[in-house]
Amino acid sequence: MLEILVDPVSAERLTLEATQFDGDEILEGILRAGGRQYPIADGIPRFVLTNDSDQQLTASSFAYKWRQRNTYESPEMGEAASRWMCKRYGFADLEEMRMYLSRSGRILDAGCGSAFSSLLCMEHCWSDRSSCEWYGVEISEAIDVARERVGVGPRRHFIQGDILQLPLTPGSFDLVFCEGVLHHTPSTEAAFRCVADMLEPGGELLCYMYRKKGPIREFADDLVREVLAPLGPEEAWNALRPLTALGRALTELDAEVEVEQDIPYLGIRAGRHDVQRLIYSHMLKLFWNPSLSFEENNHVNFDWYSPRYAHRHTEEEVRHWCEEFHLCIEYLDTSEQSGYTLRARKH
Repeated sequence: MLEILVDPVSAERLTLEATQFDGDEILEGILRAGGRQYPIADGIPRFVLTNDSDQQLTASSFAYKWRQRNTYESPEMGEAASRWMCKRYGFADLEEMRMYLSRSGRILDAGCGSAFSSLLCMEHCWSDRSSCEWYGVEISEAIDVARERVGVGPRRHFIQGDILQLPLTPGSFDLVFCEGVLHHTPSTEAAFRCVADMLEPGGELLCYMYRKKGPIREFADDLVREVLAPLGPEEAWNALRPLTALGRALTELDAEVEVEQDIPYLGIRAGRHDVQRLIYSHMLKLFWNPSLSFEENNHVNFDWYSPRYAHRHTEEEVRHWCEEFHLCIEYLDTSEQSGYTLRARKH
């Protein structure tokens, strides 16, 4: 891994002083460059430098969420997430997506969290027969959870770092996977540029970004975030329980309503709408999936409301960024009301 690590400030090469080993693995040590030093702790190089308080709060939120492993490790949660992910990225099923990704030699999961998505769709990376190298970068302490879940092994690398200051050599990856992360940074556009810079010519970016919703939903979402902002992660988790319970109650109504005419200024189209989905899509995110437990559903709502940074964007912005940062769009899903899913290749 050292051959592509760089100082995130100066992009200089790093020197290594290893102080503790477990076989061939370096457990503790120091990386140095330009008078700066970065610790290696518990087998993970640590490069986080941000002083942005909102980014620190966002990182704290995700560290808490990914530590709640009982809220996302069930087969039902994995199956639901896999179906949704495959659909958005344009694959018929998980096997097709895995086969597609298995062609990559060096993969960066930028903002990997606990490696939840990678463990679903990159099974080939963990095979002893695979030549694929997987790099997981995460700003929060969830990187330690990723290491626990993936396990230590050859060609698996864990780095605690900031997408806006990646400690990696540009042009080092033939695939960058960034599933629902860019919008949780201080600037989605700047983060998009940073991950695009990691691609070699012909390399591919797979990413998902939030889209702007109708005005009522945008207002309500921001209001809930402001209410949660001063709370700690556990308090915020508990504060969202009534909202999750309301999502359950509306789903259990199993009722529809007829919208007689389009309401374009609210983004609502004419037709029959499930009541829960109508409110969810246009007024307030109160996710509920009956196949999941209450805590798993609350996990999804926490994921949306708790991060301090959660920017939303337009299709025009996504297309502009691809053009600006020399990416050719190969697939762009615009059908999901939640966000845009992109596959784009560096040229």
